[in-house]
Amino acid sequence: MYKLFTQRLTIGISIIFLFLFPFLNVQAQKGGNKIELKIYSENEQKQSCPDKIIVTEIPRPYQEGSFATDGSVNLSEYANNISISANNSFSTTWVGRLKPKYAKCFASAGITKINGEKYPGNINYLRMHFVKGKVYFMLDLAGGFDPNNYPLIVLKQGMKIGNPVWTWGGTD
Repeated sequence: MYKLFTQRLTIGISIIFLFLFPFLNVQAQKGGNKIELKIYSENEQKQSCPDKIIVTEIPRPYQEGSFATDGSVNLSEYANNISISANNSFSTTWVGRLKPKYAKCFASAGITKINGEKYPGNINYLRMHFVKGKVYFMLDLAGGFDPNNYPLIVLKQGMKIGNPVWTWGGTD
């Protein structure tokens, strides 16, 4: 019975990971996912905005009853004074003052690639806004669910070496 239960848990985890991140199983063995957020700019002078932002997410090792993924983004390359401006169980928003090179950037960004491959998903849970000299980075799990139809939740959010870090997960 325990073996059957474990097999069902494994299948459930696989289904949710395949739904959210088609390339996760392969990349977990390589140490994580490089998620590309493409910048869509409204600026006439596009050089005031970065072309893309790279986010790193690493699935934690299997733990009975749940799964979790750790993430980080190097926002300090583009902004100073980064802090959490809003958070709840389903989302977190970090905000920072753009560095002079990017201060005039007016743009938004969302997931376009994972590990160099076109992102086929329709849940854009990582987004950015560049508005009025500030950058807003959002982790928003609203609408995502685990194999038990419970919502995905933000387990931890914070800062490490001046950059946003987080952990999100669910039940299996």
